[in-house]
Amino acid sequence: MKLTDRFRSSFYEKYKKIEIREHNLLYLFLEITKRCNMSCLHCGSDCKTVPDSPELTTESWFKIIDYFVANYSKQLVFVITGGEPTLHPDLAKIGAYITSKNRRWGMVTNGMLLNQDKFAQLVKAGLYSITLSLDGLEKAHNILRNNPKAFQKVLETLEIIGKSSVKFKDVVTCVYSENLNDLDALGELLLHYNINSWRLFRIFSIGRAAANPQTKISFEQTQTMLDWLAKNRPKYIRKGLSVNYSCEGWMPFDRDRTIREQPFFCRAGVNIASILADGNITGCSNNHSDFYRGNILTEDFAKVWNTNFDDFRHRNWLKNTVCISCEHIEKCQGSSIHLWDLKSERPSFCYVKNLDL
Repeated sequence: MKLTDRFRSSFYEKYKKIEIREHNLLYLFLEITKRCNMSCLHCGSDCKTVPDSPELTTESWFKIIDYFVANYSKQLVFVITGGEPTLHPDLAKIGAYITSKNRRWGMVTNGMLLNQDKFAQLVKAGLYSITLSLDGLEKAHNILRNNPKAFQKVLETLEIIGKSSVKFKDVVTCVYSENLNDLDALGELLLHYNINSWRLFRIFSIGRAAANPQTKISFEQTQTMLDWLAKNRPKYIRKGLSVNYSCEGWMPFDRDRTIREQPFFCRAGVNIASILADGNITGCSNNHSDFYRGNILTEDFAKVWNTNFDDFRHRNWLKNTVCISCEHIEKCQGSSIHLWDLKSERPSFCYVKNLDL
């Protein structure tokens, strides 16, 4: 490692320790519904058209928002997720309520239900950022989304978003074997539609993806994806498209700094929390249920946040896993929380070592 990278890495490790110690909440994900209008092959949550359990009411979400406005700083950003949030009849109302409290909010969507009128309602409600899923060109996207009309619809949504005044326009791509060779074409497509941020993700064998092995991307294919990103990131940044690997997955610092703007730091349970549709409290909304830490309906969030998140922040449970003997354990700390359940002795994926060998 170069001397400058060694210095930066050391500084960043100290910074992470401060962030963990202070654990200031900066992002709150609100999973307003588990319902979804698609049956994607890779869905980690296995979302359905009808939820498996009762969901919080709109009035409950208002009360939750009031609580966080009263107890946390104006830095806190709300992110509305699902399921598919556009299925919620009061999505715009919930967004407008956040705006009325002088807070920012964004949303994550598959774009299938967004038309010009619906999007205009969300913009009027104060929408600050939007994240749209685009998983390849037509063939690859439609396979993964399990819908022959998905790609055409996402193009229509991209055009609406690209022409809008929304500040932060983000596209995420789940990379798998069918779209691994589409990345150059996808980058140019996003530039055409005036998108300013693009993030690549890896698909993991959880939820519905576990039953669909065609969605799996191998260790070698993962390295190919990261090599492409390291080579092409500077080009797209010069063209006005910020392209990064997702926030997950620890890698050595010299590799990491070539693929994303900010070095890896799993902020789940450190700066990020989620309130799920049934009220459960966790870090990121795709964490295993082993990492649910309470329920907003019966417990005070601040108490839960300050006392129940040690498994996220200190990870003493790693001593019972294969990671304990790894030379990278001190810096990696088991990588991303969503790669684990607390009964496993190994993560579902490692970016440094091929665990399948």
